[in-house]
Amino acid sequence: MTKTNLDKVAQDHARKMLDVSDKETLERLVTKALGVLQNQGVYAMMLFLFSRSSKEKEIAPVIRNSLYDALKRLVNFKNETIVDSPKEALEFYSQKVVENLDTLLLVRDLYEQTLIYARFHAKAAKEEQSGSTEEAA
Repeated sequence: MTKTNLDKVAQDHARKMLDVSDKETLERLVTKALGVLQNQGVYAMMLFLFSRSSKEKEIAPVIRNSLYDALKRLVNFKNETIVDSPKEALEFYSQKVVENLDTLLLVRDLYEQTLIYARFHAKAAKEEQSGSTEEAA
């Protein structure tokens, strides 16, 4: 039986979030999502990510999809299909993640680490981007 290195999963899926061009909004939204996750939990964080507007509404699906993909790396969720719509995704989390305490804690830890890495990646990319802009001027 192969073991999944959750830290590696978190690193890989955090980097996937960097595909957005607006690194500042990404960093801000990831930081907010991390705060919601740490204070209110997995379900509240997903609900928060579905409730965004303006610039954050464009970035939120990137974060959600990266988190869905990270979740699918766990043995219990390998064959799951998660549809990125508020009703279906929240129902999935309510039925498959939140019901089992061990699963909930595992997912919370995985998401927390992923968002922490994404936040630092976005911050570094933002600073690199602004450094490149200053050099071009």
